Amino acid sequence: MADAEFSVIDQKIGLFGGTLLLVGNVIAMTAFLLPAHLIADDGLGPEVAIAMVLVVLPVTFSILSTLQVGGAMPAAGGSYVYGSRLISPFFGFLLPWLVIPSIWLGQLYLAFGFAEFMRFFPTFDWIPMWALMYAVMIPFIVLNVLGIRIVAQVQMILVAIIIGGMVLFIVPGSFYIDAANYTGMFDAGVGPFFVAIISLSIAMHGFNLATDLGEELENPVENIPRVLGLSAVISIGLMVTLVVVAMGVVPTEFYVENRDAGVAMAAFEFLPWWGAYLVAAAAVVGAFTSINTLYTAYSRQLMRAARDEAIPLYFAKLHPDYETPYRAILLLAIPALLMVVPMSQTTPVIMAAVLSITSLIGAIISSVALWNLPKRFERRYEYSIYKLPRPVLKFVAIASALVATVFLAGVSLELGWVLAIIFGWMLLAYPAYRYRVRWLGTHKDVDLRERMQSLHDYEEERAESGSRATDSRSDADGSGELDDGETEPSPAEE
Repeated sequence: MADAEFSVIDQKIGLFGGTLLLVGNVIAMTAFLLPAHLIADDGLGPEVAIAMVLVVLPVTFSILSTLQVGGAMPAAGGSYVYGSRLISPFFGFLLPWLVIPSIWLGQLYLAFGFAEFMRFFPTFDWIPMWALMYAVMIPFIVLNVLGIRIVAQVQMILVAIIIGGMVLFIVPGSFYIDAANYTGMFDAGVGPFFVAIISLSIAMHGFNLATDLGEELENPVENIPRVLGLSAVISIGLMVTLVVVAMGVVPTEFYVENRDAGVAMAAFEFLPWWGAYLVAAAAVVGAFTSINTLYTAYSRQLMRAARDEAIPLYFAKLHPDYETPYRAILLLAIPALLMVVPMSQTTPVIMAAVLSITSLIGAIISSVALWNLPKRFERRYEYSIYKLPRPVLKFVAIASALVATVFLAGVSLELGWVLAIIFGWMLLAYPAYRYRVRWLGTHKDVDLRERMQSLHDYEEERAESGSRATDSRSDADGSGELDDGETEPSPAEE
Protein backbone atom coordinates (compact mmCIF):
# COMPACT_ATOMS: atom_id res chain seq x y z
CA MET A 1 0.00 0.00 0.00
CA ALA A 2 1.43 3.39 -0.92
CA ASP A 3 1.88 5.87 1.89
CA ALA A 4 -0.48 8.81 2.15
CA GLU A 5 0.94 12.33 2.37
CA PHE A 6 2.51 12.38 5.81
CA SER A 7 5.92 12.27 7.47
CA VAL A 8 7.28 9.33 9.47
CA ILE A 9 8.80 10.00 12.90
CA ASP A 10 12.59 9.75 12.75
CA GLN A 11 13.41 10.10 16.47
CA LYS A 12 14.37 6.79 18.14
CA ILE A 13 14.71 5.45 21.67
CA GLY A 14 16.37 2.20 22.71
CA LEU A 15 15.49 -0.75 24.94
CA PHE A 16 16.31 1.08 28.18
CA GLY A 17 14.35 4.20 27.28
CA GLY A 18 11.37 2.18 26.07
CA THR A 19 11.32 0.12 29.29
CA LEU A 20 11.38 3.27 31.42
CA LEU A 21 8.52 4.78 29.45
CA LEU A 22 6.46 1.63 29.92
CA VAL A 23 7.21 1.22 33.64
CA GLY A 24 6.22 4.83 34.28
CA ASN A 25 3.09 4.46 32.16
CA VAL A 26 1.94 1.31 33.97
CA ILE A 27 2.78 2.05 37.60
CA ALA A 28 1.06 5.42 37.57
CA MET A 29 -0.84 6.63 40.57
CA THR A 30 -3.56 3.98 40.89
CA ALA A 31 -1.96 1.73 43.52
CA PHE A 32 -1.42 4.80 45.73
CA LEU A 33 -4.75 6.53 45.13
CA LEU A 34 -7.61 4.06 44.70
CA PRO A 35 -7.43 1.62 47.67
CA ALA A 36 -8.44 4.26 50.23
CA HIS A 37 -11.16 5.68 47.95
CA LEU A 38 -12.62 2.23 47.28
CA ILE A 39 -12.85 1.63 51.03
CA ALA A 40 -14.14 5.06 52.01
CA ASP A 41 -16.43 5.76 49.03
CA ASP A 42 -17.67 2.27 48.11
CA GLY A 43 -17.69 0.50 51.50
CA LEU A 44 -15.12 -2.14 50.52
CA GLY A 45 -12.73 -3.85 52.92
CA PRO A 46 -9.45 -5.76 52.65
CA GLU A 47 -10.80 -7.57 49.57
CA VAL A 48 -9.25 -4.63 47.71
CA ALA A 49 -5.98 -6.58 47.98
CA ILE A 50 -7.59 -9.64 46.37
CA ALA A 51 -9.01 -7.42 43.62
CA MET A 52 -5.51 -6.13 42.87
CA VAL A 53 -4.15 -9.68 42.64
CA LEU A 54 -6.99 -10.73 40.31
CA VAL A 55 -6.20 -7.83 38.00
CA VAL A 56 -3.00 -9.69 37.10
CA LEU A 57 -5.04 -12.35 35.25
CA PRO A 58 -6.39 -10.25 32.35
CA VAL A 59 -3.16 -8.29 32.24
CA THR A 60 -1.12 -11.47 31.74
CA PHE A 61 -3.27 -12.40 28.74
CA SER A 62 -3.03 -8.84 27.46
CA ILE A 63 0.77 -8.87 27.66
CA LEU A 64 1.01 -12.23 25.86
CA SER A 65 -1.29 -10.92 23.13
CA THR A 66 0.67 -7.69 22.80
CA LEU A 67 3.96 -9.59 22.66
CA GLN A 68 2.72 -11.79 19.85
CA VAL A 69 0.96 -9.24 17.70
CA GLY A 70 3.43 -6.43 18.40
CA GLY A 71 6.40 -8.64 17.59
CA ALA A 72 4.83 -9.72 14.30
CA MET A 73 3.48 -6.35 13.15
CA PRO A 74 5.43 -3.42 14.67
CA ALA A 75 3.69 -0.17 13.76
CA ALA A 76 3.03 3.21 15.34
CA GLY A 77 -0.43 3.23 16.91
CA GLY A 78 -0.34 -0.55 17.03
CA SER A 79 -3.72 -1.07 18.71
CA TYR A 80 -5.45 0.79 15.88
CA VAL A 81 -3.50 -1.11 13.23
CA TYR A 82 -4.31 -4.51 14.72
CA GLY A 83 -8.03 -3.79 14.95
CA SER A 84 -8.28 -2.60 11.35
CA ARG A 85 -5.90 -5.09 9.70
CA LEU A 86 -6.67 -8.22 11.69
CA ILE A 87 -10.45 -7.84 12.17
CA SER A 88 -12.11 -5.26 9.93
CA PRO A 89 -11.80 -1.55 9.09
CA PHE A 90 -14.76 -0.70 11.33
CA PHE A 91 -13.00 -2.05 14.42
CA GLY A 92 -9.97 0.06 13.57
CA PHE A 93 -12.27 3.08 13.37
CA LEU A 94 -13.95 2.09 16.67
CA LEU A 95 -10.72 2.22 18.69
CA PRO A 96 -9.97 5.97 18.27
CA TRP A 97 -13.71 6.58 18.64
CA LEU A 98 -13.44 5.05 22.14
CA VAL A 99 -9.95 6.32 22.90
CA ILE A 100 -10.54 10.05 22.54
CA PRO A 101 -13.21 10.56 25.28
CA SER A 102 -11.73 7.90 27.56
CA ILE A 103 -8.30 9.55 27.46
CA TRP A 104 -9.89 12.88 28.34
CA LEU A 105 -11.10 11.18 31.52
CA GLY A 106 -7.78 9.37 31.96
CA GLN A 107 -5.89 12.64 32.11
CA LEU A 108 -8.37 14.08 34.59
CA TYR A 109 -8.13 10.97 36.76
CA LEU A 110 -4.33 11.17 36.94
CA ALA A 111 -4.40 14.92 37.51
CA PHE A 112 -6.95 14.42 40.32
CA GLY A 113 -4.62 11.94 42.02
CA PHE A 114 -1.69 14.30 41.62
CA ALA A 115 -3.64 17.14 43.21
CA GLU A 116 -4.81 14.97 46.12
CA PHE A 117 -1.29 13.85 47.01
CA MET A 118 0.17 17.32 46.52
CA ARG A 119 -2.30 18.63 49.10
CA PHE A 120 -0.87 16.02 51.48
CA PHE A 121 2.14 18.34 51.78
CA PRO A 122 1.39 21.30 54.10
CA THR A 123 3.00 23.76 51.69
CA PHE A 124 0.36 23.00 49.04
CA ASP A 125 -2.76 22.17 51.07
CA TRP A 126 -4.26 25.63 50.48
CA ILE A 127 -4.17 25.37 46.66
CA PRO A 128 -7.49 24.40 44.97
CA MET A 129 -7.67 20.96 43.38
CA TRP A 130 -8.40 22.41 39.94
CA ALA A 131 -5.31 24.65 40.02
CA LEU A 132 -3.04 21.71 40.86
CA MET A 133 -4.65 19.65 38.10
CA TYR A 134 -3.79 22.34 35.56
CA ALA A 135 -0.28 22.54 37.01
CA VAL A 136 0.48 18.92 36.09
CA MET A 137 -1.38 18.65 32.78
CA ILE A 138 -0.07 21.71 30.93
CA PRO A 139 3.71 21.10 31.35
CA PHE A 140 3.43 17.52 30.10
CA ILE A 141 1.43 18.58 27.07
CA VAL A 142 4.32 20.89 26.19
CA LEU A 143 6.89 18.17 26.96
CA ASN A 144 5.24 15.71 24.59
CA VAL A 145 5.16 18.27 21.82
CA LEU A 146 8.93 18.71 22.26
CA GLY A 147 9.72 15.07 21.40
CA ILE A 148 10.13 11.44 22.43
CA ARG A 149 13.80 11.70 23.42
CA ILE A 150 13.08 14.44 25.95
CA VAL A 151 10.10 12.44 27.24
CA ALA A 152 12.35 9.41 27.79
CA GLN A 153 15.07 11.45 29.52
CA VAL A 154 12.59 12.98 31.96
CA GLN A 155 11.02 9.56 32.52
CA MET A 156 14.34 8.09 33.65
CA ILE A 157 14.49 10.40 36.66
CA LEU A 158 10.80 10.10 37.50
CA VAL A 159 10.70 6.30 37.41
CA ALA A 160 13.67 6.10 39.80
CA ILE A 161 11.73 8.22 42.32
CA ILE A 162 8.59 6.07 41.97
CA ILE A 163 10.41 2.78 42.47
CA GLY A 164 12.33 4.21 45.43
CA GLY A 165 9.13 5.38 47.14
CA MET A 166 7.36 2.07 46.55
CA VAL A 167 10.25 0.02 47.91
CA LEU A 168 10.43 2.33 50.93
CA PHE A 169 6.77 1.53 51.69
CA ILE A 170 6.84 -2.18 50.83
CA VAL A 171 9.97 -3.42 52.58
CA PRO A 172 9.52 -1.90 56.07
CA GLY A 173 5.73 -2.21 55.81
CA SER A 174 5.90 -5.98 55.26
CA PHE A 175 7.23 -6.31 58.84
CA TYR A 176 4.21 -4.44 60.24
CA ILE A 177 1.47 -6.49 58.56
CA ASP A 178 -1.23 -7.71 60.93
CA ALA A 179 -3.13 -10.73 59.55
CA ALA A 180 -6.24 -9.54 61.43
CA ASN A 181 -6.45 -6.60 59.01
CA TYR A 182 -7.33 -9.04 56.20
CA THR A 183 -10.48 -10.33 57.94
CA GLY A 184 -14.07 -9.20 57.28
CA MET A 185 -13.94 -9.47 53.50
CA PHE A 186 -16.84 -9.12 51.02
CA ASP A 187 -19.25 -7.45 53.44
CA ALA A 188 -20.08 -4.90 50.72
CA GLY A 189 -21.20 -7.56 48.23
CA VAL A 190 -20.18 -8.72 44.76
CA GLY A 191 -20.98 -5.55 42.79
CA PRO A 192 -18.56 -3.24 44.63
CA PHE A 193 -15.88 -5.94 44.47
CA PHE A 194 -16.08 -5.98 40.66
CA VAL A 195 -15.94 -2.18 40.71
CA ALA A 196 -12.67 -2.54 42.64
CA ILE A 197 -11.27 -5.00 40.07
CA ILE A 198 -12.30 -2.81 37.16
CA SER A 199 -11.02 0.40 38.76
CA LEU A 200 -7.69 -1.08 39.83
CA SER A 201 -7.16 -2.66 36.42
CA ILE A 202 -6.48 0.79 35.03
CA ALA A 203 -3.07 0.39 36.67
CA MET A 204 -2.28 -2.51 34.38
CA HIS A 205 -3.43 -1.32 30.96
CA GLY A 206 -0.43 0.75 30.00
CA PHE A 207 1.48 -2.04 28.27
CA ASN A 208 0.04 -1.17 24.86
CA LEU A 209 2.46 1.77 24.84
CA ALA A 210 5.17 -0.59 23.53
CA THR A 211 3.25 -1.28 20.32
CA ASP A 212 1.87 2.25 20.03
CA LEU A 213 5.43 3.64 19.94
CA GLY A 214 6.25 1.28 17.05
CA GLU A 215 8.44 3.26 14.67
CA GLU A 216 10.02 5.28 17.51
CA LEU A 217 11.70 2.21 19.06
CA GLU A 218 15.08 1.16 17.73
CA ASN A 219 14.73 -2.28 16.13
CA PRO A 220 11.05 -2.59 17.11
CA VAL A 221 10.67 -6.22 16.00
CA GLU A 222 13.13 -7.35 18.68
CA ASN A 223 12.66 -4.58 21.25
CA ILE A 224 8.86 -4.66 21.60
CA PRO A 225 8.94 -8.12 23.28
CA ARG A 226 11.95 -7.17 25.42
CA VAL A 227 10.40 -3.90 26.59
CA LEU A 228 7.14 -5.65 27.45
CA GLY A 229 8.82 -8.45 29.38
CA LEU A 230 11.09 -6.24 31.46
CA SER A 231 8.44 -3.66 32.28
CA ALA A 232 5.86 -6.34 33.20
CA VAL A 233 8.09 -7.95 35.81
CA ILE A 234 8.96 -4.61 37.43
CA SER A 235 5.53 -2.97 37.28
CA ILE A 236 3.21 -5.81 38.23
CA GLY A 237 5.41 -6.98 41.11
CA LEU A 238 5.64 -3.52 42.67
CA MET A 239 1.97 -2.58 42.33
CA VAL A 240 0.48 -5.80 43.64
CA THR A 241 2.88 -5.89 46.59
CA LEU A 242 2.18 -2.24 47.45
CA VAL A 243 -1.59 -2.76 47.69
CA VAL A 244 -1.29 -6.03 49.64
CA VAL A 245 1.02 -4.35 52.17
CA ALA A 246 -1.20 -1.24 52.36
CA MET A 247 -4.19 -3.43 53.29
CA GLY A 248 -2.19 -5.29 55.93
CA VAL A 249 -0.46 -2.51 57.87
CA VAL A 250 -3.64 -0.75 59.04
CA PRO A 251 -7.32 -1.77 59.51
CA THR A 252 -9.76 -0.66 56.80
CA GLU A 253 -11.35 1.85 59.19
CA PHE A 254 -8.11 3.80 58.96
CA TYR A 255 -8.75 4.53 55.27
CA VAL A 256 -12.33 5.63 55.97
CA GLU A 257 -10.90 8.36 58.20
CA ASN A 258 -7.90 9.04 55.95
CA ARG A 259 -9.30 8.74 52.44
CA ASP A 260 -7.20 11.47 50.84
CA ALA A 261 -3.61 10.31 50.24
CA GLY A 262 -4.48 7.21 52.27
CA VAL A 263 -1.36 5.16 51.50
CA ALA A 264 0.89 8.05 52.48
CA MET A 265 -1.08 8.46 55.72
CA ALA A 266 -0.63 4.73 56.43
CA ALA A 267 3.13 5.17 55.97
CA PHE A 268 3.18 7.34 59.11
CA GLU A 269 2.30 4.19 61.08
CA PHE A 270 5.69 2.57 60.49
CA LEU A 271 7.95 5.15 58.81
CA PRO A 272 9.44 8.40 60.10
CA TRP A 273 7.76 11.57 58.87
CA TRP A 274 10.24 12.04 56.05
CA GLY A 275 9.59 8.48 54.83
CA ALA A 276 5.84 9.11 54.58
CA TYR A 277 6.50 12.25 52.57
CA LEU A 278 8.78 10.31 50.21
CA VAL A 279 5.96 7.80 49.64
CA ALA A 280 3.63 10.71 48.84
CA ALA A 281 6.28 12.12 46.50
CA ALA A 282 6.40 8.77 44.67
CA ALA A 283 2.62 8.96 44.19
CA VAL A 284 2.92 12.48 42.83
CA VAL A 285 5.62 11.39 40.41
CA GLY A 286 3.42 8.44 39.41
CA ALA A 287 0.95 10.97 38.06
CA PHE A 288 3.81 12.70 36.21
CA THR A 289 4.98 9.56 34.44
CA SER A 290 1.53 8.38 33.42
CA ILE A 291 0.29 11.71 32.14
CA ASN A 292 3.60 12.01 30.34
CA THR A 293 3.19 8.72 28.49
CA LEU A 294 -0.61 8.95 28.13
CA TYR A 295 -0.13 11.67 25.53
CA THR A 296 2.73 9.69 23.97
CA ALA A 297 0.81 6.43 23.53
CA TYR A 298 -2.61 7.54 22.45
CA SER A 299 -1.51 10.41 20.24
CA ARG A 300 0.28 7.75 18.17
CA GLN A 301 -2.96 5.80 17.77
CA LEU A 302 -4.69 8.93 16.50
CA MET A 303 -1.74 9.83 14.28
CA ARG A 304 -1.80 6.35 12.72
CA ALA A 305 -5.58 6.49 12.20
CA ALA A 306 -5.17 9.89 10.55
CA ARG A 307 -2.54 8.48 8.16
CA ASP A 308 -5.26 6.17 6.86
CA GLU A 309 -7.69 9.12 7.00
CA ALA A 310 -10.03 7.17 9.30
CA ILE A 311 -9.96 10.52 11.08
CA PRO A 312 -8.91 13.69 9.22
CA LEU A 313 -5.37 13.63 7.83
CA TYR A 314 -4.88 16.94 9.64
CA PHE A 315 -4.10 15.01 12.85
CA ALA A 316 -1.26 13.02 11.24
CA LYS A 317 0.89 16.11 10.70
CA LEU A 318 4.18 16.19 12.61
CA HIS A 319 5.66 19.30 14.16
CA PRO A 320 8.23 20.71 11.70
CA ASP A 321 10.93 21.04 14.37
CA TYR A 322 10.20 18.34 16.97
CA GLU A 323 8.78 15.52 14.79
CA THR A 324 5.87 14.91 17.16
CA PRO A 325 2.17 14.43 16.29
CA TYR A 326 1.35 17.69 18.02
CA ARG A 327 -2.14 18.05 16.56
CA ALA A 328 -3.14 14.61 17.84
CA ILE A 329 -1.67 15.53 21.24
CA LEU A 330 -3.74 18.72 21.35
CA LEU A 331 -6.89 16.81 20.35
CA LEU A 332 -6.39 14.66 23.45
CA ALA A 333 -5.35 17.54 25.69
CA ILE A 334 -7.50 20.63 25.08
CA PRO A 335 -10.98 19.18 25.79
CA ALA A 336 -9.65 17.64 29.00
CA LEU A 337 -8.31 21.02 30.09
CA LEU A 338 -11.79 22.48 29.62
CA MET A 339 -13.26 19.84 31.96
CA VAL A 340 -10.82 20.27 34.84
CA VAL A 341 -12.94 22.48 37.12
CA PRO A 342 -16.12 20.34 37.22
CA MET A 343 -14.19 17.06 37.39
CA SER A 344 -12.13 18.27 40.35
CA GLN A 345 -15.29 17.86 42.47
CA THR A 346 -16.00 14.20 41.63
CA THR A 347 -14.59 10.83 42.77
CA PRO A 348 -11.63 9.22 40.99
CA VAL A 349 -13.29 5.79 41.20
CA ILE A 350 -15.82 6.65 38.47
CA MET A 351 -13.14 8.10 36.21
CA ALA A 352 -10.95 5.01 36.68
CA ALA A 353 -13.91 2.69 36.06
CA VAL A 354 -14.80 4.38 32.76
CA LEU A 355 -11.22 4.19 31.51
CA SER A 356 -10.90 0.55 32.57
CA ILE A 357 -14.21 -0.45 30.95
CA THR A 358 -13.05 0.95 27.62
CA SER A 359 -9.73 -0.89 28.10
CA LEU A 360 -11.58 -4.17 28.66
CA ILE A 361 -13.62 -3.61 25.50
CA GLY A 362 -10.32 -2.97 23.73
CA ALA A 363 -8.99 -6.25 25.21
CA ILE A 364 -11.88 -8.16 23.63
CA ILE A 365 -11.14 -6.55 20.26
CA SER A 366 -7.43 -7.38 20.68
CA SER A 367 -8.34 -11.01 21.45
CA VAL A 368 -10.08 -11.33 18.10
CA ALA A 369 -7.11 -9.69 16.39
CA LEU A 370 -4.75 -12.20 18.03
CA TRP A 371 -6.94 -15.11 16.94
CA ASN A 372 -6.86 -13.87 13.33
CA LEU A 373 -3.10 -13.18 13.17
CA PRO A 374 -1.90 -16.61 11.93
CA LYS A 375 -4.53 -16.62 9.20
CA ARG A 376 -4.29 -13.01 8.01
CA PHE A 377 -0.48 -12.58 8.25
CA GLU A 378 0.87 -16.12 8.34
CA ARG A 379 4.49 -15.33 7.48
CA ARG A 380 4.77 -12.65 10.14
CA TYR A 381 3.31 -15.00 12.71
CA GLU A 382 5.61 -17.89 11.77
CA TYR A 383 8.72 -15.71 11.79
CA SER A 384 7.86 -13.40 14.66
CA ILE A 385 10.70 -12.86 17.13
CA TYR A 386 8.22 -13.95 19.84
CA LYS A 387 5.88 -16.75 18.85
CA LEU A 388 3.07 -18.40 20.80
CA PRO A 389 2.33 -21.94 19.57
CA ARG A 390 -1.04 -21.95 17.83
CA PRO A 391 -2.88 -23.87 20.60
CA VAL A 392 -1.49 -21.44 23.20
CA LEU A 393 -2.37 -18.47 21.00
CA LYS A 394 -5.97 -19.65 20.71
CA PHE A 395 -6.17 -20.28 24.46
CA VAL A 396 -4.84 -16.79 25.23
CA ALA A 397 -7.30 -15.19 22.80
CA ILE A 398 -10.30 -17.06 24.24
CA ALA A 399 -9.25 -16.62 27.87
CA SER A 400 -8.55 -12.91 27.46
CA ALA A 401 -11.94 -12.26 25.86
CA LEU A 402 -13.71 -14.43 28.45
CA VAL A 403 -12.08 -12.75 31.46
CA ALA A 404 -12.82 -9.27 30.08
CA THR A 405 -16.45 -10.26 29.45
CA VAL A 406 -16.86 -11.64 32.99
CA PHE A 407 -15.39 -8.48 34.50
CA LEU A 408 -17.69 -6.30 32.41
CA ALA A 409 -20.71 -8.38 33.46
CA GLY A 410 -19.64 -8.10 37.11
CA VAL A 411 -19.21 -4.33 37.04
CA SER A 412 -22.65 -3.97 35.43
CA LEU A 413 -24.13 -5.02 38.79
CA GLU A 414 -22.93 -1.71 40.24
CA LEU A 415 -22.25 0.60 37.29
CA GLY A 416 -24.73 -0.55 34.67
CA TRP A 417 -25.51 3.03 33.72
CA VAL A 418 -21.85 3.65 32.85
CA LEU A 419 -21.78 0.58 30.62
CA ALA A 420 -25.00 1.70 28.94
CA ILE A 421 -23.49 5.09 28.08
CA ILE A 422 -20.32 3.51 26.69
CA PHE A 423 -22.21 0.95 24.59
CA GLY A 424 -24.47 3.72 23.31
CA TRP A 425 -21.40 5.68 22.25
CA MET A 426 -20.10 2.58 20.48
CA LEU A 427 -23.34 2.22 18.54
CA LEU A 428 -22.93 5.77 17.25
CA ALA A 429 -19.55 4.78 15.82
CA TYR A 430 -21.07 2.77 12.97
CA PRO A 431 -23.02 5.57 11.24
CA ALA A 432 -19.99 7.84 11.77
CA TYR A 433 -17.78 5.22 10.10
CA ARG A 434 -20.17 4.81 7.18
CA TYR A 435 -20.27 8.58 6.72
CA ARG A 436 -16.47 8.77 6.73
CA VAL A 437 -16.20 5.99 4.12
CA ARG A 438 -18.75 7.69 1.89
CA TRP A 439 -17.27 11.19 2.28
CA LEU A 440 -13.73 10.06 1.39
CA GLY A 441 -15.00 8.11 -1.61
CA THR A 442 -16.97 11.10 -2.88
CA HIS A 443 -14.59 13.98 -2.14
CA LYS A 444 -11.12 12.38 -2.40
CA ASP A 445 -11.72 9.20 -4.39
CA VAL A 446 -10.24 7.19 -1.49
CA ASP A 447 -11.45 3.69 -0.62
CA LEU A 448 -11.05 3.87 3.14
CA ARG A 449 -11.92 0.22 3.72
CA GLU A 450 -9.23 -0.94 1.29
CA ARG A 451 -6.65 1.41 2.80
CA MET A 452 -7.41 0.16 6.32
CA GLN A 453 -6.79 -3.47 5.34
CA SER A 454 -3.14 -3.07 4.28
CA LEU A 455 0.03 -1.86 5.97
CA HIS A 456 1.86 1.20 4.69
CA ASP A 457 5.01 0.60 2.65
CA TYR A 458 7.45 1.48 5.44
CA GLU A 459 5.60 -0.86 7.85
CA GLU A 460 5.73 -3.67 5.30
CA GLU A 461 9.49 -3.17 4.96
CA ARG A 462 10.03 -3.18 8.73
CA ALA A 463 7.97 -6.32 9.28
CA GLU A 464 9.62 -8.07 6.34
CA SER A 465 13.11 -7.18 7.59
CA GLY A 466 12.22 -8.77 10.92
CA SER A 467 10.95 -11.88 9.14
CA ARG A 468 14.10 -12.10 7.06
CA ALA A 469 16.31 -11.75 10.14
CA THR A 470 14.46 -14.55 11.89
CA ASP A 471 14.42 -16.60 8.69
CA SER A 472 18.20 -16.27 8.42
CA ARG A 473 18.67 -17.53 11.96
CA SER A 474 16.37 -20.46 11.25
CA ASP A 475 18.28 -21.32 8.08
CA ALA A 476 21.56 -21.23 10.02
CA ASP A 477 20.07 -23.86 12.34
CA GLY A 478 18.88 -25.92 9.42
CA SER A 479 15.25 -25.30 10.26
CA GLY A 480 14.19 -22.72 7.68
CA GLU A 481 10.78 -23.39 6.23
CA LEU A 482 10.44 -20.80 3.48
CA ASP A 483 12.42 -20.24 0.33
CA ASP A 484 14.22 -16.91 0.14
CA GLY A 485 12.01 -15.80 -2.68
CA GLU A 486 8.73 -16.54 -0.97
CA THR A 487 6.68 -13.46 -0.16
CA GLU A 488 3.75 -13.01 2.10
CA PRO A 489 0.36 -12.70 0.42
CA SER A 490 -1.53 -9.47 0.78
CA PRO A 491 -4.47 -9.37 3.19
CA ALA A 492 -6.86 -9.58 0.25
CA GLU A 493 -5.17 -12.75 -1.02
CA GLU A 494 -5.14 -14.30 2.45
